[in-house]
Amino acid sequence: MSKLYRAINKKETIRFFIINSTEIIEEMRKTHNTSTTATAALGRLTTMAAIMGSDIKNEKEKIILKIKGDGPSGMLISEINSKGNIKSYIQNPQIDIPSIAENSKLDVGSFVGKNGALAVIHDFGFGEPYTGQTSLISGEIAEDFANYFYQSDQLPTVVTLGVLVDTDYSVKSAGGIFIQALPGYTDEDIDMLEKCINNLPSVSSLFNQYKSPEEILNIFFKEMEVEVLEIEDRNYKCDCNRDRIENALLSIGEGELNKIIEEDHHIELTCSYCNKKYNFSEEEIKDLLEKARI
Repeated sequence: MSKLYRAINKKETIRFFIINSTEIIEEMRKTHNTSTTATAALGRLTTMAAIMGSDIKNEKEKIILKIKGDGPSGMLISEINSKGNIKSYIQNPQIDIPSIAENSKLDVGSFVGKNGALAVIHDFGFGEPYTGQTSLISGEIAEDFANYFYQSDQLPTVVTLGVLVDTDYSVKSAGGIFIQALPGYTDEDIDMLEKCINNLPSVSSLFNQYKSPEEILNIFFKEMEVEVLEIEDRNYKCDCNRDRIENALLSIGEGELNKIIEEDHHIELTCSYCNKKYNFSEEEIKDLLEKARI
């Protein structure tokens, strides 16, 4: 479990969201057996989902983040529901690419690709979901989300995301910081914020050194007199179950299911988010079809 901290400065002109996401990103890595660069890329997106879950207002609502660039990663998806449970998917989890030679930094931008789109989908549990979309500007994910929020909200926004992968491929540290000006902010507020941000180390090393988000706020944003308003739980947990898989199975269509029964006599479906396998015998498939007709 990880915890998201929501905070605001004393003047109530700048809002902060900060999370040490190490535990949920390690769970993500183990679930998908990701390569080093895939861990960093999907870990950043998963951390962003953890932050954006604070916007969920009703129990049926969920937020889905999608990134598709022209890099070898393929599609990346992360979804969070009203309970703070997150699940993620990457099309090519085992592919890896060389690090950047000058600084040995993982080359997430090239892995994701700089040409493509970022989509944010708000599914309210009723009616048509709302989708906002922008073009990728770097493939580094944090910069792409900062651009998305600037385009959609027209307010100065800082997004910093990081994942530090250890020599044994496990996640040594991971986290994210989202900072956004609120209506009524002044140039003085922005100048002070920039001064604080300039003193921040890289976010992956930041969460390796300081485990508590509150400690980071007190040390690096001390001048802004930041107050923590709320702490929310975040878990990496898939919400798939047999009923949902049965509905997905029925969506294939009766004709196609009968064809599968004739040829294979059973079906095995795997959840893309958690890799859990669901097996259906010929009799179980026939029973499902019979119930669907009633």
